[in-house]
Amino acid sequence: MMIGGRRNCGKTTEMIKQANRECLYIICTDRQRVKVVAEMARDMDLNIPYPIAVEELPLKGYMKEVLVDDVEDVLSRLIGIRVAGASTSMPMKIQ
Repeated sequence: MMIGGRRNCGKTTEMIKQANRECLYIICTDRQRVKVVAEMARDMDLNIPYPIAVEELPLKGYMKEVLVDDVEDVLSRLIGIRVAGASTSMPMKIQ
C-alpha cells in the first residue's frame, strides 16, 4: 500500500507501525533520515528492523520486501535528479 499526503501528516508514523507489524525494513533517503525514523520508532516504543539508507543498496538476495519512506526523495537520490511525477499500481491510503 502507498501512503500519501502532505509533509508532516503522519505517513512515516504509519510506515513505522507497518514495519513493526510485518517486521519490514524501511528504505530512507540518507543516513540522517535513517536516524530520524529509528528515533521515531523508539519514541513510539515500536520495535522495527533498523532502517536502511539509499547508499546501502542494493539489497537483492537479503530480504523479500521493504517499505520506502518519502519515495520521491529516495527515487531522486537513486536517479540523481528531481522526480517531477510518478505513478503506481499500489493501493493508496491518504493521510
